[in-house]
Amino acid sequence: MSNSTTPGEVDHNLYGYDPSKTAAYAFVALFVVSGFLHLIFIFTLRAAFFIPLILGSAMEAGGYYCRAWSTANTHNILPFVIQGLLILAAPPLLAATIYMTFGRIVRNLKGEVYSLISPKWLTAIFVLADVICLATQLAGSVLRASDDAATNKRGSGIVLGGLILQVVIFCLFAILASNFHIRFGRIENGHIALPWVKHMVVLYTMSLVFIIRNLVRILEFTQGDDGYLVTHESMLYVFDGAFMLFVVVLLLFVHPGGLFKAARHAMLMTVLGLSNEMAPISASKR
Repeated sequence: MSNSTTPGEVDHNLYGYDPSKTAAYAFVALFVVSGFLHLIFIFTLRAAFFIPLILGSAMEAGGYYCRAWSTANTHNILPFVIQGLLILAAPPLLAATIYMTFGRIVRNLKGEVYSLISPKWLTAIFVLADVICLATQLAGSVLRASDDAATNKRGSGIVLGGLILQVVIFCLFAILASNFHIRFGRIENGHIALPWVKHMVVLYTMSLVFIIRNLVRILEFTQGDDGYLVTHESMLYVFDGAFMLFVVVLLLFVHPGGLFKAARHAMLMTVLGLSNEMAPISASKR
């Protein structure tokens, strides 16, 4: 039995259940492999803007490694705090990549005039909001680790505020993206065909995944420490781990770097006079 006087430990199971070492290590491996593949794509597809996603994948892997570490002693505070902090704070980094992807889609299609907000400001605004979400969730997670009930409650409120803000941000993002999609899709002049529509669909899909994930997290915090979502480990893996892994893997199969590479090639051909196509690039839906 754990001794409550042992430094760095408490006298009860911090999770309320025995975390699965197998599941934790499985997600460590999955996030490491997918993150490494994205690292390769950074060089092959000139996709440096995917660095936040790689960092987020590393944080996810680190979080699940700490859960595996906790299986040896569920009374140990350090791995419990670190895993909670990393798993909660990693998604905003993945979200930042999504925002930057949309801005680059608009620019590469030469469709700035069809976006309600300039791509430059669009990316800056959403990434700044994402940084605020990240900061609030990190700060709240640190406060939640306190033994003081009032401080712990304040930390939960801060994390909850960050999650709600992120839901609002993704809803606004989806509105802006769909507005661009509709307006740009009405273009009839220009005939340079690029498969841009499937990348927009991917953005919508990932936005929905993030919104559902955050809504579940909000419900988790409102239920409290004795709620169903907190006391059942499967909920974490289904609505957080699997959801975030889906985002990372989906971007491996439909990487926007391929679209941007094709767009750069098309514009180069136009500049060299080897093509009669002119921007804006056509709204091909193939």
